[in-house]
This record gives sequence, C-alpha cells and structure tokens, in this order.
Amino acid sequence: MEGDWVFTTIRVVGIVAIFVLAIGMIYLGRAAASLAVRLKRLERSLQDIGRDARPVLDRARAIGENLNFIVMSVRKEVDRVSDTIALANDRLEDVIEAAEERVQDLNALIDVVQGEVEDTVITATSALRGIRTGARVLRRRRDDSEDPDSDGSEE
Repeated sequence: MEGDWVFTTIRVVGIVAIFVLAIGMIYLGRAAASLAVRLKRLERSLQDIGRDARPVLDRARAIGENLNFIVMSVRKEVDRVSDTIALANDRLEDVIEAAEERVQDLNALIDVVQGEVEDTVITATSALRGIRTGARVLRRRRDDSEDPDSDGSEE
C-alpha cells in the first residue's frame, strides 16, 4: 500500500506536469501566433515606408550628385584663381625687382650727375673769381694809367 501511495503521487505529479506543459504550449502557441501577426504587420509597414521613402531617397541621391558637381566646379575655379594669383604674384615680384634695379641705376646716375654738377659749379666759380680778379687788376691798371694823365692835363 505504501508503494501504491508513492506510485499514485508520481502519477498525479506526472499528470499535473503534462497538464502544465500543455497549458504552457497553448500559451506559447498563442504568443508565437501573435508574434507572427505582428511581424507581418511590421513587414507591411516597412514595405509601405520603403515605398513612400523611395522617391525621397531618389531625390536625396540626385541632390547629393548635384552637390558633388557643384563642389567639383567650385574646386576647379578655386584652383584656377589660386594659379592666377600665384602667376600674378610671380610677375609682381619680377616687376618689383626690375624697379629696384632701375632705382639703383637712377641713384648711381644721380650721384654721377651731382658730382659733375658740383665740379662744374666749382670750375665756374673759380673761373668767375679769376675773371673778377682779372677785371679788378685791369681796372686798377687802367685807373693807374689814367690818373697821371688826368692830373697833368687839368693843370
């Protein structure tokens, strides 16, 4: 009898376990069915979003291509402007260098001319002094030679 009681308890526990497993399987089946329905709804929603987003994505792609073209055009123009500025800068440096050489040549010429003018002025001044001195000497001689004649004739 004692063995019947343990055996009966094991049977009851087995039946309860089977019953619990059956209920769990039912709930699991319902959850799987609900999940499948939700996944189908999600898939339809994603398809709708994809269908609605396709024109937006196509337009965004076209805008991106246009922006890429604009950026490339601007980059080419910037490169051309940069090259032009570099060329103008090189030419300006050449012009400045040539102007500096001309200024140095002009300064040398001015130094030479100034020296010549100073020499000419000194020579002219000396000549004028010589002429004055000669004129003074001649006046004195004339005055000296006229004085004895004028004293003797007036008397």
